[in-house]
Amino acid sequence: MFKAKISRKIISVLITISMLFSVVSYSTVTASAFDTSYISNDGMKLGYSIINGYSKLSAKSGFTSYEKSAIYSGLDVSSPYVITLIGVFYVTKGIDIDKAINNNEYTLEVIEKLDLFLNKMGVSNDRAKALKAELEKNNINIETAFDTAGLYIINADEDYCKNLLNNENVDFVLSGGKVPVSMKDLNFDGKSDEQDGIIIQKYLTEELKYEDADENAYIQYACDINGDTNININDASETQR
Repeated sequence: MFKAKISRKIISVLITISMLFSVVSYSTVTASAFDTSYISNDGMKLGYSIINGYSKLSAKSGFTSYEKSAIYSGLDVSSPYVITLIGVFYVTKGIDIDKAINNNEYTLEVIEKLDLFLNKMGVSNDRAKALKAELEKNNINIETAFDTAGLYIINADEDYCKNLLNNENVDFVLSGGKVPVSMKDLNFDGKSDEQDGIIIQKYLTEELKYEDADENAYIQYACDINGDTNININDASETQR
């Protein structure tokens, strides 16, 4: 049950807390919150791919723009020390995950506190340092920097931000630079509703496919409205409630 809850929330958590709060239980705070068996490199890569897919499709639709983007260069979450610190932060600061998923201002406050906490505890993010040095070398305007958490909000031209998708120090690029109102928004109007249900039906009839792996990963994620990992007519019906 715990693992299922993680899989349903992993994408929103990757975006909002940036430090992969997938290691934390959302219903109760127990020792299992620090259990590394719930972390999978393949799972994290899929999460990043879905976020990048959202960025690509939402930018193509004009709903977001790469000219302002949130760039994530994360820490090694396989480190027991880092995992423990994230768990301690979650427990002691009383983080409201549901609020973070939907409230960009609150999310940035949480990430700022997390960044300060990790820095105080001696954590260093070498990947983020290398990325920041590269951004500064290219005279990119860094609007917000969380050097230890590894999250940067930048203003740059579209081509530059798109190229960051292929940068070895970048895990994902979130076009628009902020937490989206809905990550299950297939027509990119800022919400998940019956109009998205129509698109889900197109997916089921195989009318909706993308050659780009990231875009396809996002569509598969977004079509699974009820989060049971099976895309069917129930998901289309869920959008009408």
